[in-house]
Amino acid sequence: MKNISFPRTALISASALLAGIILLCSCSQITKNTGRNTSGGEKQNGAETAAVTTTEVTTSAATTATDDTQPYVDGDNTQIYIPDSTPYKKITLDGVKDHHFIADDFCYIESEKCFIFLDKDIDLPGDFVVNVEAIITEIENQLGISSCPDSYNYCPLSDNSSYYGGINPWKGWHTGNKIPIFLMVDRKSEGLISCALSDETIFVIYELFSEDFWNSVPDYKNNPWRRMDAVDYGTIAHELTHTITGRNCDLTDILTEGIAEYTSRTVIDALADNYPSIGEYNAQRFLYDFGVPESVNADNAERIFIEDYNQLSHVERGAQYDYGRCLFNYLNNEYGADYFSRLNSYINGNGLHYSYGNYDEALVTDYATALKELFGDDIFTKFGDWCVKNNQLQYY
Repeated sequence: MKNISFPRTALISASALLAGIILLCSCSQITKNTGRNTSGGEKQNGAETAAVTTTEVTTSAATTATDDTQPYVDGDNTQIYIPDSTPYKKITLDGVKDHHFIADDFCYIESEKCFIFLDKDIDLPGDFVVNVEAIITEIENQLGISSCPDSYNYCPLSDNSSYYGGINPWKGWHTGNKIPIFLMVDRKSEGLISCALSDETIFVIYELFSEDFWNSVPDYKNNPWRRMDAVDYGTIAHELTHTITGRNCDLTDILTEGIAEYTSRTVIDALADNYPSIGEYNAQRFLYDFGVPESVNADNAERIFIEDYNQLSHVERGAQYDYGRCLFNYLNNEYGADYFSRLNSYINGNGLHYSYGNYDEALVTDYATALKELFGDDIFTKFGDWCVKNNQLQYY
């Protein structure tokens, strides 16, 4: 969680950086099968589903079958596969922000660019899907990349049973090239946080916990400051940026966190006027900067980039966010809006592969070389001067 309301900064500055913050991994690193679509549209699991209309949502009742053993087959791994025996309902929100759907069981939503999987006790406003789709589209537009590139190896859903008390309600599912988004409830207030992989995005967002559930857990009920009055769309934009960029290329830690932090701010700014719920969040958010241990200037900017703050503890590595955010801000301002698509093409064209959280000085140096070849040998000198001139990355 990165763009946060002021009362939550103390909590987030400590917890959001634990556990390595974000792990971005490639499907190619593990063996996965591919699947073909066995259903489509409102025709689910081989049978027409009954539509049940309420004031706020439409739910499609799932058909229960006895055979869920159909294997994945080799072929186009962008196809959707839903096991025949899934008992969980497909939900369609009505787009009205003041309407709400509260999940009393696992259920899911399919939209143009994603599948959203709801944990029990998730409370979704009616415009949630509209806003998420807008965020994904804006990330694509700003970065000049696709959320579903043809080159990516799309995988079946991973096992997130650790969030579900040991069960895996989505076993065997394949969402094709659509982003799987999991909305989770931290039932025991264990400090679970939102995170992202190139395969999926997981959100633990307090504002989406139902009121009944929130009030049933003393640690939540007695600490109302832990959530805002608006859904934290900044975190949603940040983590979705991780997933989308991770499907396109590998980045160093500074570049990974920097592009997510920078884009989450610019995306919210771009959408706030046209999407009321995002606008409400924008009016409340507090843009928290973690600080850097050494002021950045023309003499040390390249060295710091290559060192990548790898010696800092996880709690201190917010410096990666700040350095990376400022670097991408500078690249956008000085070299044009195609700054990231150019970097993405170079990384893929030159076969650069970096594993987030596993520091490798030689590989990071290759990424520094990429920036110099794209934007000039003096890119870091100019960036350091820009930092001093604009009083960026000058704080401890």
